[in-house]
Amino acid sequence: MSSNESTVLNESTAPKATNGSKKWLILVLGAATAVVLFFITKVQNWDWLCLFVLVVALIGTAQDAKNISWEKFLPTGFLVLGILFLIYKYSGGLWNSVVVWQTESIHHIFQWNQIFNAIPLNDGAIFRVWQPKALNWYFTWVYNNGFALSYWICIIRSFFTKDVKKIATFALAGYLLQVPFVLVFYNTVLLQEVWYVQGVPDLLHRVLTPAQQFSTTLNCFPSLHTSIAFSGFLLAMREKSKWFRWWVGIYSISILVATLYLKIHWVLDVFAGMLFAYGCVKLADWIVNAGVFPYISRKFTGTIRKIRKNS
Repeated sequence: MSSNESTVLNESTAPKATNGSKKWLILVLGAATAVVLFFITKVQNWDWLCLFVLVVALIGTAQDAKNISWEKFLPTGFLVLGILFLIYKYSGGLWNSVVVWQTESIHHIFQWNQIFNAIPLNDGAIFRVWQPKALNWYFTWVYNNGFALSYWICIIRSFFTKDVKKIATFALAGYLLQVPFVLVFYNTVLLQEVWYVQGVPDLLHRVLTPAQQFSTTLNCFPSLHTSIAFSGFLLAMREKSKWFRWWVGIYSISILVATLYLKIHWVLDVFAGMLFAYGCVKLADWIVNAGVFPYISRKFTGTIRKIRKNS
């Protein structure tokens, strides 16, 4: 075989080898993504109903999907999803540490328990006029899963739309901005849950010592259940899929009502949570659309492409 024939043969087989390695990379990343999604559901041991709500929320995803291939999206998408999962997995312990520190060290500037209790209709009694067992069960389930599920529905669906910018917006508005900023309120305002302030039984039937009751019922203003759910609601209303808008809308509003129905939050701190969510959404929009984020995104995507070329 001449040297020219050898060169031609090498050039013709090189694209096939490259395509083969790319396919293997996509298969590996796809499997790794499935593992991450599985472990997301295990952090709080989601039940079958949580999984049902999540899967149904994915109906109509194609209407909002970007017109790019999974081959281009998956390396970046997998990395972003993995980072958000790690933050989610380990933030619970950090939050508990914050609550312990608050209980032992913080002397709140504002004491609002009696002020909020004295405001007519502020305890949300109107939401408890009708209390059948089925509604008790529904709102208890909604509240107990409200933090994580409302957030991850939006993140996971954004992943399947192959839109990193959308993932970043949901993550910033729904969690990454809210947690640090809300601590400013929680460390200065003492406002506890309705049932605790009014001295009535806990409708969630939590088995708590008096000390645990005090620490568990801290941090009511603004309502973080409300703000996380409402930020997802605001961003979901931008999607083309009418099904997704309705599904997330109903679930998000259910979370807001559940906080009042179960005597967890006051009407005013629910409204405060909605305003807080609106502010976080606007700030997330500004960050994602500012010059810095697109620059980082381009650099990051360029690095991923170089890795893929060399693999």
